Amino acid sequence: MHDFIIAIDFGTAYTGYVFSLTPKGAEIDPQMRRWGRDFGLETPKTPTCILFNEDKEFIKFGYKAKIVYVKMRGEEARKSYFFENFKMKLSRDVEIKAANGKSMKALKVFTEALRYLKDDALRTIAGNTAGRKFIASDFTWVLTVPAIWDPSAKQFMREAATQAEIVREGTQHHLIIALEPEAASAWCKKLPADGFITQNHDGRSLDQCPGTQYIVVDCGGGTIDITVHEVLDGGALKELHKASGNDLGGQSVDRKFKEFLREIFSHGVWDEYEENFPS
Repeated sequence: MHDFIIAIDFGTAYTGYVFSLTPKGAEIDPQMRRWGRDFGLETPKTPTCILFNEDKEFIKFGYKAKIVYVKMRGEEARKSYFFENFKMKLSRDVEIKAANGKSMKALKVFTEALRYLKDDALRTIAGNTAGRKFIASDFTWVLTVPAIWDPSAKQFMREAATQAEIVREGTQHHLIIALEPEAASAWCKKLPADGFITQNHDGRSLDQCPGTQYIVVDCGGGTIDITVHEVLDGGALKELHKASGNDLGGQSVDRKFKEFLREIFSHGVWDEYEENFPS
């Protein structure tokens, strides 16, 4: 594995990444990409939205995709392909619906999203390392996935990452698929124990408190993932219960609200509204 790392948190609602250029043996010091400065924002993640033109060519991702799509006139919007909250719809041969009802292969949508994140990460790193040019193969890549995903879903993400040229044939071992709640748990163990352990106020971090057992509940847009770990001597983690969860994240609330609107309006009103005002 390489010393240099790029880790992508590809979320249902929001996506972000961090990178580390820390030399081997040193404490990892990740740098986070901030998003939305062009629009007066500065957030750790950007909306998981992607926009294609009528020829299915990639245009924008994130805040820019959303803003460009919202500003489109009716006819232009009907010709384009705008996808958001598409993470839970992955399958190699399945087509997923854009906001205007048009469809595109899920693999292409995921591939172009990952390609953009790869290119953006390399541009961001280049801007922080004057005089040195990096390519994708210089890094170990980490891609987080929900705990409830089965092996076929994880393989789908590997294939999308390969098509996006994050890794190539023969270098797939440079891509680590990490479970989201386990990544969160690994982060939590570096945090001060105060707040996790109310009786403990000596400033130690969780990984310095062997015997501590804790639950991480990762409430995302698509899924709610839960993991239970115990801190061992030396700071390692022991899994007490297999990571588990369900697909009842925040987007399920949004979906139910739309179903409610369909019920209270007369038949066809909501569908006509979405068709006439896709943005």
